Amino acid sequence: MEDLLVVGLDLETGQAVDIGDQEVWDWHRKGHNGDQTLVCKHCYEGEDLPDGPRVVALVPKGRTGGRRRKHFAHPPGMAPPGGRHSPESTWHAKAKQRLRQWAAAQGLRARVEAYTTDGRRRSDVAITLPGGAQVAIEVQLGELSDIQWLARHHDYVQVGIIDVWLWHRVTWVPRVMFARRQLGWLLDLDNDRLGLIHAQPGPALDGPPPEPQECRDVHWPPCPKDPLGVSWMSLASARLATDGIQPSTKVIRKLARQAAITRRARRESRSLAHSPPLANATRKHRVSMPRPAARGMAGRDQAARPPRAHQAFRYDAFPPWADPDTWWFYCDTCGRTYIGAEIKISPVIHTVPSQIY
Repeated sequence: MEDLLVVGLDLETGQAVDIGDQEVWDWHRKGHNGDQTLVCKHCYEGEDLPDGPRVVALVPKGRTGGRRRKHFAHPPGMAPPGGRHSPESTWHAKAKQRLRQWAAAQGLRARVEAYTTDGRRRSDVAITLPGGAQVAIEVQLGELSDIQWLARHHDYVQVGIIDVWLWHRVTWVPRVMFARRQLGWLLDLDNDRLGLIHAQPGPALDGPPPEPQECRDVHWPPCPKDPLGVSWMSLASARLATDGIQPSTKVIRKLARQAAITRRARRESRSLAHSPPLANATRKHRVSMPRPAARGMAGRDQAARPPRAHQAFRYDAFPPWADPDTWWFYCDTCGRTYIGAEIKISPVIHTVPSQIY
């Protein structure tokens, strides 16, 4: 079967190109029946050809509203052995083009396979942010050792480039990334989505507390030895920023809810573990509920008593440098969620135990 995923190379610009970059009739002028400056990138590089590189001008196919999607094709008799390039090559090429389109849709300048200024690394997708910051996206299908990943990461750090790594969903992700506080991402091209790798909640009271304490909470990036989970989001809902890819709001809220449930369960378990048995409880240990005030005395009692402070617990998964006004808190007494800015102006006094974080 003819492979619909053929990646073009524009010999005039030296850039990898996709059929969607121009109209089909524009590609015809550069293809097999034109000046032949549009060639198959994989054939040109000879990545999976037994006889090495060769120049194969491509045939642009498809039409607007046609039943088959537009694509580049090899001329008859010029396809690689088996009729198509290796699945690894095609997945990698498709991933790069899709991410380039995703970045361009955000109004960002993106290039496929661009070298760093010192020539040491060639990024799969190089992106320039509005303020001039440089982001390199690496798409990885094959596994990397810790040493291999550290070498590549170090080269990007040396030239001031933010490196972002997207892994195939079946590929082992090196945990050394998390030791460097790098987010881990999975790329699912079939469903056009990203998966954020995060820590799963640990046991509430079994064994000594881990170091650091947050290793028992849902958080991201995870610590190297944490049990891992993945939260998926559409690619279009994730955005690029100066610190890499920002997860969707929906996923952030989902992880915050999971973290809140885990912390609440841990507090309750800790409270039960330190509470005396009910049969042996003295009057000092028993909890008494306040009696409801008589209807006629309510106003006088409320005026006489000082306002009671409520406890609010932070339950988001935002990084420490996030704006405190955007942090999320939950008050069991009020039975509602607040953001940091609302806590400040709330008529009810809220205390936030710092030891929880």
